[in-house]
Amino acid sequence: MKNKFIHIVFLFVASLNCGQILGQSESTKDSLDTQLVKVVKPYTPKISDAFKIKQSPSKDDQENSTKRPIDYTIFSVPVASVFTPSKSKSVALEQLKREKKFSNVASLSGGNYTTIQGHLFLNTSISKGRDFAAYLSHHSSQGGIKDLFLNDNFSTNTAQLKYEVSNRNMNWNVRAGAQRFVSNFYGLFPDFDTSQQQLFDSKQMVSVYETKGGLNTNEGIFESVDAKFYFLSDDFESKEIRGQLDSKLNFELFNSPIKTSFGLDFLKGSFVQNFIQENSEKYGNLTASISPSYNLNPSNFNLNIGLKTIYFNDLEHSKQKFYIYPKIKASIAVVNSILIVYGGVDGDLFQNTYRNLYTENAFVSPTLDIKPTSMPYKLFLGTKGKLTNSLAYDIKGALMQKNDALFFQKNSSNSTFNSTAYANGNSFGLVYDNLQTISVRGSLNFELNDKFNFSGTAIFNSYILDTQDKAWNLPQIESTVMMRYYPTDRLSFGVQGFFTGERFDFQKIESSSIANVYLNKITNLEAFFDLNFDASYVINNRWSTTLKLNNILGQNYQRWMHFPVQGFQISAGALYKFDL
Repeated sequence: MKNKFIHIVFLFVASLNCGQILGQSESTKDSLDTQLVKVVKPYTPKISDAFKIKQSPSKDDQENSTKRPIDYTIFSVPVASVFTPSKSKSVALEQLKREKKFSNVASLSGGNYTTIQGHLFLNTSISKGRDFAAYLSHHSSQGGIKDLFLNDNFSTNTAQLKYEVSNRNMNWNVRAGAQRFVSNFYGLFPDFDTSQQQLFDSKQMVSVYETKGGLNTNEGIFESVDAKFYFLSDDFESKEIRGQLDSKLNFELFNSPIKTSFGLDFLKGSFVQNFIQENSEKYGNLTASISPSYNLNPSNFNLNIGLKTIYFNDLEHSKQKFYIYPKIKASIAVVNSILIVYGGVDGDLFQNTYRNLYTENAFVSPTLDIKPTSMPYKLFLGTKGKLTNSLAYDIKGALMQKNDALFFQKNSSNSTFNSTAYANGNSFGLVYDNLQTISVRGSLNFELNDKFNFSGTAIFNSYILDTQDKAWNLPQIESTVMMRYYPTDRLSFGVQGFFTGERFDFQKIESSSIANVYLNKITNLEAFFDLNFDASYVINNRWSTTLKLNNILGQNYQRWMHFPVQGFQISAGALYKFDL
């Protein structure tokens, strides 16, 4: 086998050598010279050099072209079922229990200083769109402030009736009411000689009877009209009547409404005597006003342009005068509700009345010189908005001018009629001056879901006067803080704090050696902070209880000079809801 393989290889090599010898012999017979020519050229391919394969692939798969049949079988075994289908039922949403509403409320509470406070509100529907309501309230205290020579009890009683009719196009109502206030001029000078003075009656009682009526419409240019009238009297034969009529109309201009207000105000009053017991004090005036305003609201900008014109007639002195006050307000949303900038200028004429002055300071003497206060302008600029969904703010600065601004000032002691309740240096009179005020006001409101809310306000004032040394009894700093917490649906707690900065009053003391000669002294009234707390618990849908703690710090501070307030006060009560 091996020798056979060698012989095959030998024959293959020999055949190759023979072919080469034959090739060489034929080339020598060619008549052309053999030359070697080398052509060097770079290869440049052309599109024509490429060709497309036009042959389509053929499919020749005979093995898989035939489908093999497949037989399916089910192994079925009968199963006994005990399931019985039932009819479907719709799922209803759980409805919250609707709280029952009551139309009538009564409350009563009592505490130290023999304090009693009660309220009664009654409301009933006579027929569709016709309602009748009544309101009664009482607040009294027998007093008990330490180291007082005079009584310090007080009381306030109020009664009101209201009848209202409403339908689709309008509603109107009439109201009638009465109020009675009882107070005492207990704020004597500290050096008042009680050993040589007999205890005199220091009580003052003021009664007010009033009627009101209102009409509101939903169609036409006429919008509303309100009418008010009251009559006031007191224990010292003082009298005051006042009637007011206000109406509002709406017109259209360039698809924007022009709101116009018309007003009439009549005031007349008298005091039997002035403070030095010489002549009676009378006052009375009539004012008529018109105030149109036009509102523009393009995009995020709002502008309200208005003007108020007032005709003033001093009936006692036969003097007439016209006042014109600007009323312009503008606001722009810089960053949606996060930052809103607003500002404007305002002005008005304020009607001072014995009723308003007594409500603010119950120790004014019935010997007042009453006249209106004019505010030519009040420039203000501020910003408000929301820092978060729960926190809102409002910061405003203002420059205000008031002519004949009113100040309370302590009266001196009058030895000529010291048996009179208010003539022993224990009452307040009025002084007037032109006042310019620069103020900054800031407020924060925080509300955390429905469980907790907080609000705080601070005001800083700077006063400039023409003739008076101080802005008597006006604080430069005021602040208010209020919080409310609802730990459960039935229980709630509240905290209120009120801070009033220092004030000044003018103390006039009659000389002990020379009659009608007074020693004048500016007195500084210290700042105070009044902290209050209250809690309420709902027993059921009808009954709830309340607890109040007032002046928790127990300070007998003086809001008015020589008139200390009650110290720590506690009261508890109950509230009842019912239907007639």
